[in-house]
Amino acid sequence: MHYPLLLSVLLALAPLVQAGDKSLPVLGEPHSSDKSFRLVWQEEFNGTKLDRKKWMAEDDPAIGQYGHGNGEAQAYLDAEGDTFHVKDGKLTIIARYAPDAEYPLREKPYGKIKHNIGHQDFKSAKLTTANLHSFTYGIFEARIKNPVGTGGKLTAIPVWPAFWLLPEAKAAPYSGYWDKAAADNKREWARSTWPYSGEIDIMEMSGRATRLYHAGAVYHKSSKNWTVGHIGWYSHYRRYDGAINPKQWIADQKLDGSLKPRPGEKSYVSGYHVYGCKWTRDRLIFMLDGKEWGPGLDLTDHARFGDKKMYRDYPFFLILNLAVGGNYFGVWGPDNPGPDKKGKNELYDFTLFPQEMHIDWVRVYQKK
Repeated sequence: MHYPLLLSVLLALAPLVQAGDKSLPVLGEPHSSDKSFRLVWQEEFNGTKLDRKKWMAEDDPAIGQYGHGNGEAQAYLDAEGDTFHVKDGKLTIIARYAPDAEYPLREKPYGKIKHNIGHQDFKSAKLTTANLHSFTYGIFEARIKNPVGTGGKLTAIPVWPAFWLLPEAKAAPYSGYWDKAAADNKREWARSTWPYSGEIDIMEMSGRATRLYHAGAVYHKSSKNWTVGHIGWYSHYRRYDGAINPKQWIADQKLDGSLKPRPGEKSYVSGYHVYGCKWTRDRLIFMLDGKEWGPGLDLTDHARFGDKKMYRDYPFFLILNLAVGGNYFGVWGPDNPGPDKKGKNELYDFTLFPQEMHIDWVRVYQKK
């Protein structure tokens, strides 16, 4: 036996060796559903620390942003070991109830601290590849197990896990202002690339409706350069039985309705699923467990986007986060009136926290 040759063979096979039972593809490997797309980037979470060359963890106390435009109840903290960790071949994002925590509010992002605030009742994590890795077109997938509480307890209704994409600000071709007054007065602090250059939501889910998940896109639909009144949505909800409803609205569903599992029924939090999308120059379509679903968004219909060439030829970065509360799923914060309008929000059960979102891997495929 030629041991140097044996060693060379073993080293060559090293990328294929599993961490646990996880099969690791190699760069250049074709996608299972479309062989014309090949693996160009992957994160398998096989180490013991977050790879900071691939991911940035947002830190709200550093930039002084809270609520994130949706009335959410968490502060995102770059607190590895507390709000997220990498272990046993997966990334875990943890939302914790922290009612006594106070966070500094700054006069501007990364500016001087003005004072502390204490109205964020939870802490969690938001990881992005912004300014590190971004991609124009491709198949974007992540294998995720959404929250079911620690120890297998019930999902806390306020949680809002998400896997989504945003355009790199420095490369985004379109921007505007929040409202007409800001546009007329050119208030630069109110200027943004969102939603003018688009957003791609690969997976969003509410703990209120775990037999349903949302995939879609948010964009600016007018030639006007202010946002109010000009936001468009491509929005589809997929039930666990495979039914697709573009008009499903979780906020209108009763808590004991068909979107919560009955005894013996599985839901999207029963195990891991691969959530993805295929984004080409002409079309955006979503994928579940490697298969396309829904009619897809026609990106050649420029009139839909205010005659702009939205989602065309500029890169987007990846985002993984676990929010709590917010207005999107009709949950709001713990101190707001709940659906019964009788007192504090009855949707919140603090005993069900911490809640965990597990990410097995993230992969990007592109045409070569």
